[in-house]
Amino acid sequence: MSVKETKAQEQPQSQEIALLGDGAVFVKRTQSGLVKAVKAQIKLEEKKGHLAEIQGKVMITGSGYNEMNKVAGVSIITPDKLTLPDGSMVVNPYPVVDPVSGSISKVWVKKMAVGLSPIGNLVITTSTLLYDIQMYFIQDLVKKIKYSAAAGRLCMESMLTDQDRQKGIFCKIEGDLGVWADFSNKDVLTVIETFVQNKLFAERKAQTIAERNAMKKHPALATTLVIPTGPEKSRSAVVNVVGFSHDFSQQELMDIAQKAADGEPITVNNKKVEIVDVPHSEATEEDLAVNLDEEENSENYSTNGGDLL
Repeated sequence: MSVKETKAQEQPQSQEIALLGDGAVFVKRTQSGLVKAVKAQIKLEEKKGHLAEIQGKVMITGSGYNEMNKVAGVSIITPDKLTLPDGSMVVNPYPVVDPVSGSISKVWVKKMAVGLSPIGNLVITTSTLLYDIQMYFIQDLVKKIKYSAAAGRLCMESMLTDQDRQKGIFCKIEGDLGVWADFSNKDVLTVIETFVQNKLFAERKAQTIAERNAMKKHPALATTLVIPTGPEKSRSAVVNVVGFSHDFSQQELMDIAQKAADGEPITVNNKKVEIVDVPHSEATEEDLAVNLDEEENSENYSTNGGDLL
């Protein structure tokens, strides 16, 4: 399907300054008075979940990028299909189900951010992500036993006693090496509780992380670290965001995104559309930390080391 050429743009006539919330907004209008472009100073607030401190660095969360995107106007597209690293094409998102428990153990998802850059060119960024619940569970167990010998230990599976097998769980890391955790330990039970929650909301969490990864690579939203001001837990930071008006319909944006997903070259207004393809990746500890659901209590998260408590 061909991409519709955008309508001829009128020459900007004037620039004005207005106030929006706590920041100044610079507006460019066309000769007919329509808003052509907006440059705004967006205030991101820690207490509103826009910012999170991860290992000493203050970063913009998924919620923060959504706040910035109110001006940038980047559209998030979910393609119908995605291609896995082994070349197979699957439905998007693609949950991997544990055959024993019948619950989700992994989720593959692909998201695309389609919008205009600060200079008005159409740019598409993509993010294909693996959300591996089992590996995060093992990672959390290792962190617990690192600080509490009562929680468990790293060992070879052949070293487990019958008593170990009766009172705990063993998760393999590589080959025969794994982590054994004591079911009766309170810290281990907390990790298991988080594990269950991650399974219940796996698809939603995976999509939220992939959306943030796509947005943070888009030129209109390409800010990750900020230098905030104010007291801890109530810090804020101001970021500049540029947004352009355009006449693409949602269906046209979806068609453009599908062409990009299929690897086809795309030209709009005789200009080649820039495609920034983020390689296949697993959700990192940073991703998990800055993408806590709004319903989740951020106080249950230790931002010093990223440990779920």
